[in-house]
Amino acid sequence: MAAHTGRGFAAIEYPTGMHRNGDPSQAWTKVKPDGRVDVFAGTSDIGNGSKTIQSQIVAETIGVPYDWITYDNSNTDSSPVCTGTFASRATFVAGKAVEKAAENARQKILEIAGKELEIDPSDLEIVDGEVIAKGAPQKKIGVPDVAAAATWTYGELITGTGAQLKPYATIVEPETGKVDLPPHSAISYASCAAEVEVDDETGTVTVKRLWQCYDVGRSINPTLVEGQIEGGAIQGLGLGVLENCYPYYPSVEHRGSQFGSYLTPGMEDMPAIDTIIIENPSADGPYGAKGIGEMANNAQPPAIASAVYDAVGVWVTELPITPERVLRALEAKAAGSGPKREGKTVVYDAELSVNTVGSGALTFG
Repeated sequence: MAAHTGRGFAAIEYPTGMHRNGDPSQAWTKVKPDGRVDVFAGTSDIGNGSKTIQSQIVAETIGVPYDWITYDNSNTDSSPVCTGTFASRATFVAGKAVEKAAENARQKILEIAGKELEIDPSDLEIVDGEVIAKGAPQKKIGVPDVAAAATWTYGELITGTGAQLKPYATIVEPETGKVDLPPHSAISYASCAAEVEVDDETGTVTVKRLWQCYDVGRSINPTLVEGQIEGGAIQGLGLGVLENCYPYYPSVEHRGSQFGSYLTPGMEDMPAIDTIIIENPSADGPYGAKGIGEMANNAQPPAIASAVYDAVGVWVTELPITPERVLRALEAKAAGSGPKREGKTVVYDAELSVNTVGSGALTFG
């Protein structure tokens, strides 16, 4: 075995939410007579932790403990509108709707508390489930007592509604496509560095380590954020060296007939993973948060490809980077053909059927 080690990196940007409209989310909150809070939203939790994150946003916004929150998205009939869990929007868009609904409920809590304490609501704040007079913490009332007063004394139901929708563009230039509003509310940024070991006799690529750095705006739940990033890293590993994506594979006949024939990363394929989280708050996201879901598996494949080039001096321009493709690239290099790097641009011989690239970056498709 002739093993060669190489390192490479890639940097990406990723939009959060959809372009302008067609991407609304709504939410409403209800404070029960015991002070506990129900949250109704339409976001489906598909393992991304949206229930946890949105419950945290509500608890933080109102000022009550997290375990006072009950999140309900049990059906689309009783829940407000949410267009779905896609476009890395569950925290950024739906979370903002939930934040607005919680803020509305908070204001109503303060109004009732103001009546009970005979203090102007603007001079009150809610901290850990208690409504406290600013500058006079001895004057306070628990949120459960406020909720009870709303129910039994004032005959009111404390609720709050919220909705998030990026506004329509009012000026559009058909000739250029230019609009008067930016196409996205937030852009997330990330980079990944990969260390690989390449066997130039078998073409096998082993990813030994991944370093990942993500700008998430604000890490509302650091553990969930790390889970998203590390889970995405393994997906990116699969896309980079193992998983063929149908229908782009040459033909249906080459497709595996059983799930067991579809190669996905296992424990033996796991590299060491280092994760760095950067918080560069977004003006539009809840508490400055941006999306992190889909972008988490974008940077690994090109980083791995760059590391393979660093190891054995060949560019593999199709994914996954299989042993066969590595060996063919090495054969092409030995024959004097194949993609070559000139300055910051990857150049390809005209006779090769490969993807084109822009300055300084490989294009995978």
